[in-house]
Amino acid sequence: MGSTKFHFSPRANRAGEINWREWGDEAFREALDAGKPLLLSLSAVWCHWCHVMDETSYSNEGVISYVNEHYIPVRVDNDQRPDINARYNLGGWPTTAFLTPEGEILAGGTYIPPDQMLEVLPKVYVYFVSNRDEVKGKTEELRGKQDEAQSGGRGEVSQEAYDRIVASISGQYDPVHGGFGDAPKFPHSDALDLLLYAHRKTRDPDVLHMARRTLESMAAAEVYDHEWGGFFRYATNRDWAVPHYEKMLEDNAGLLHNLLTLYRTTNTPEHATTANGVIEYVRWKLRDKAHGYFYGSQDADEEFYKLPKADREGRDEPYIDPTCYTSWNAMMISAFLEASWTLDKRELRDEAITALRFLLDELRRDGVMHRFRPQDGEAQVPGLLTDQAFTARALLDAHEVTGDSAYFDDAVALADLIGERFGDADGGGFFDVWDDGDATGRLKNRQKSLQDNACVADVLLRLHHLTRDERWQTLGRTTLEAFAGTYGQMGHFAAAYGRQVDILLNPPAEVNIVGADDELLGAALRLDVPARVVQVLDPVRDAERLAALGLPAQPSPAAYACAGTMCSPPVTDAVRLAETVAAMQSGPRVIELPE
Repeated sequence: MGSTKFHFSPRANRAGEINWREWGDEAFREALDAGKPLLLSLSAVWCHWCHVMDETSYSNEGVISYVNEHYIPVRVDNDQRPDINARYNLGGWPTTAFLTPEGEILAGGTYIPPDQMLEVLPKVYVYFVSNRDEVKGKTEELRGKQDEAQSGGRGEVSQEAYDRIVASISGQYDPVHGGFGDAPKFPHSDALDLLLYAHRKTRDPDVLHMARRTLESMAAAEVYDHEWGGFFRYATNRDWAVPHYEKMLEDNAGLLHNLLTLYRTTNTPEHATTANGVIEYVRWKLRDKAHGYFYGSQDADEEFYKLPKADREGRDEPYIDPTCYTSWNAMMISAFLEASWTLDKRELRDEAITALRFLLDELRRDGVMHRFRPQDGEAQVPGLLTDQAFTARALLDAHEVTGDSAYFDDAVALADLIGERFGDADGGGFFDVWDDGDATGRLKNRQKSLQDNACVADVLLRLHHLTRDERWQTLGRTTLEAFAGTYGQMGHFAAAYGRQVDILLNPPAEVNIVGADDELLGAALRLDVPARVVQVLDPVRDAERLAALGLPAQPSPAAYACAGTMCSPPVTDAVRLAETVAAMQSGPRVIELPE
């Protein structure tokens, strides 16, 4: 019988009878010693077709017998090991990949039905054992090409990159139903975020319409759960009417941010209503009441989700993955912090801080670990860039909203670790895994994620504006330069990168508030500008940072709108702050600050 360490379909199946191994050196050594290929199953607890494959192909007597005799089967959960997924995913979940003992792909696909699986298994095995030397030679050749590909792409950062990415997203927009492209239809929250950013820059009504139409169409269609709230992962058709029913923490964090930004732009109550629906679902179903962190996902179940709310009560509801995934938690923490001041709900700030404290207390070792599962009792999987990046961003968001400089210090510590452990000194940017992590199979080849690097650039550029330390800006620039030659191949997946390019070239509004004042802070956070950096500084506690910024401790409370090293006179009236920021951005002048 297979190990209970693995998650299988919640419905009847025999997948556990396959002698699954965990990913690691031991499984690959076993394959090498036995002269067998590996069968890698990449799945996810929320994945419908993963469950179907458990119930069909992996429950077939012939498949079970052949795999156990001729293969070393390895099962990996995508959410728990995104680094493995990034190197072996063959187009979706489940991914079924046949590997050499060196970790290279022989063949594979996604869902393979039983009859086809019974044909493929012996074909791949016979090819492997009959062509071992040839396979090994091709493996070494492929590794060389992968190393060469990692070294290219660096170039100058220009405004053209931002313009091209906005144009690419606009060109893929579906004018009938909103969203981008045809079926299947994914929300692409980073693309929506860039359109809303572009509108704040130019007041172009067309880009606002694209974002608004998309979010309103999604909220009105079945891809939004009108009974429980929250968004399903994607729709299988163009008009958002037939969703895939899993709900992901990551997706709902991104869409919540989009809705909050849209609400501040339009002041339309319906946008706040949808945002509140996402929040209440997450608080109800995806928040650990004892520890305060957020769960990873809720499983798909088409028949269940088609029921009205009253009929769902008393039934077995879809499985909720109780794992705390650090990067996804950080995304939702940032979204809850934004919701707290956008919707004037202080309790959301408190819940976000509770979740953030959990990450810092339970998952912080050397950097932050990737996951915490109650059944494990301790955090696991160190050294993933995505966790460091999004946690650092959440820390800056917490510093912004609370004024607590401890969060700023923690963000600086993570930024320093990112630079030390993940940086590419030759090509610029940051690798997705650190320098002494798991080196099994393709993990020997470190990669660079554009999304994660865009998040790192966000952190670095914010730190520059918060401190005026040029090293952060230099590091942020080289991060963006690393992708100057490759972003054009990414389409809407380059949206977050495009935003950071524009922020580098067109610095955000800066507001430094000396002394706590809720009205000044609220006005600063709600500034109607493309981007802004806000911080609250205590006259005594933060005296050293005030001196570095060239700001006086008195009067307090007072806000200063700054551009570079130039700042406005002190502003004590929240109503005047937006006007002062606009004046500084249109043409800042050197101000003689009071002693």
